[in-house]
Amino acid sequence: MKIYYVTGNELKMKVAKSIFEKHDIEVIQEDIDTPEIQSLDCKEVAEYSSKYAANLLNKPVLKNDSGFFIEALDGFPGALARYAEDTIKADGFIKLLEGKDNRNAYWIEVLSYCEPGKDPISFTSRSDGYISDVVKEGRGYDYDKIFIPKNDNRTFSEMSEEEQIAFFNQDAYLKLLEYLNNK
Repeated sequence: MKIYYVTGNELKMKVAKSIFEKHDIEVIQEDIDTPEIQSLDCKEVAEYSSKYAANLLNKPVLKNDSGFFIEALDGFPGALARYAEDTIKADGFIKLLEGKDNRNAYWIEVLSYCEPGKDPISFTSRSDGYISDVVKEGRGYDYDKIFIPKNDNRTFSEMSEEEQIAFFNQDAYLKLLEYLNNK
């Protein structure tokens, strides 16, 4: 079986391949632009994009949408994570949390699988952690420089890619694998 993962993110590809290819599911990257609707719901965004891509490519596709939720900011930025990261940057999030005791944060990842002409099916996982007091330099995106996963004291930017992958909850990938195996 082949799945076409619509993403430009190499880390997401590594995760998908590490899970699916052990089960004879080939994951092929499709780096195409898909419309990203304006919604505060990661599932709605992922499903719209996966259905669009499946019908455009005429292939079974996987599309991901992630949201970053900071408890002290009432869940902001949520599904607007990419926009907020581009505008506020890591320093801005540190400033927004000045004087706040609750620094808990989490990632929601929605994987949406869709076949041409059908409705998508989605699976969700959550990865918990907290926001550091300062921006830590290193590799990755701005969020990687401030997010510390649960049960560790380093930001993602201070970890290798393999260490970072190990901390992300992969339940959504495993649920999708189960779904595909039972089709």
